[in-house]
Amino acid sequence: MIFYLLMSIATITSVLAQSSNAAGQLTSALCGIIKGVRTIVGVLAICLFLVGGILYAVAHFLPTSVDLRKSMMSWATAMITGGIIGLIIVIIAAPLVNLIINFGTQVNAGVSGGISSPIGISC
Repeated sequence: MIFYLLMSIATITSVLAQSSNAAGQLTSALCGIIKGVRTIVGVLAICLFLVGGILYAVAHFLPTSVDLRKSMMSWATAMITGGIIGLIIVIIAAPLVNLIINFGTQVNAGVSGGISSPIGISC
């Protein structure tokens, strides 16, 4: 399913890359989306690390039942895992979009006889 999504985005990109104005608008829109996602997900990942770490530390020192302690530790582990996944998304977002855009322009170059206008994204 992800492959089909990537292929459809590449096809749309190749169609839009035929006009330089549309390609520039697409590039700036994708850069804006990437920057927004990086900011939001980065802040959320740091918050998840902090809250998960505090919750994990507090769970060790609570004089309550074992069930509550296990529950708190599992929630803390889930928060820390979510933070790691968020950071992976932040790291992979720009190269993935570059790959899709470059694939779209290569498809466009093959259709138009080798003449292509490279759309490099530097977000």
